[in-house]
Amino acid sequence: MLIGSMLLQLGGTSSSIPALVMQSGPFGKGVLLFLLALSVYSWAVIWNRTRVYGQVEKADRDFRVAFRRLPPGADFRLMADQHPRSLLARVALAGQRALDQHPADAGSPALRYEIALRAMDRTVAEETAGYERGVGFLATVGSVSPFVGLMGTVWGVMTAFMDIGTQGSASLVVVAPGIAEALITTIAGLAAAIPAVVGYNHLLGRLRDLTNIGGQFANEFLEQRLGVGTSDERRVGVAGR
Repeated sequence: MLIGSMLLQLGGTSSSIPALVMQSGPFGKGVLLFLLALSVYSWAVIWNRTRVYGQVEKADRDFRVAFRRLPPGADFRLMADQHPRSLLARVALAGQRALDQHPADAGSPALRYEIALRAMDRTVAEETAGYERGVGFLATVGSVSPFVGLMGTVWGVMTAFMDIGTQGSASLVVVAPGIAEALITTIAGLAAAIPAVVGYNHLLGRLRDLTNIGGQFANEFLEQRLGVGTSDERRVGVAGR
């Protein structure tokens, strides 16, 4: 009720949010500018990563369709070059390089399977680590922004009490500006944190999907390259380690 009365009185004096921001102290303005910078960078990361993930997913779909149309053992390098944004294309190239370095007469099929699979798994991990760039910042913003806003809130409340002590009055005219400044920083902290948390969870889910699809494609690729029965051979190789 007290906060509502303050806001009503502020509204009655034709105050607005921009006016309150301009009337706030240097510390409050600094907090708001810091939160604004965090929010702008967070939205830039969300937009950039969403665009990149969309390009990778589309390229992966196109490459997977084209790869499945090839006969077993056919050369796919030119096709991979035609999909430079595809994670699966880079995974396939890594697997083929591993198979070329360990020809059929140099070891058992199960050993070749394991060597190539490890090379492809490393490629998936390296590529997804690059895709993750900036995503962790969203988690930091989501966890830190409310506390930064709370710091501005505490400062505003402290300013309001100092005004009471200076002017010897606890009227709304004296208290309202400091409380309004506190409320604005709280809202700014939440406005920066909520999109960052939502964006982080969304991007992390898409990143996990890319990782899982890369791992599944590695098995599909090796089964096509090495022929039928590689799953059984792989189990034998794993059991023998």
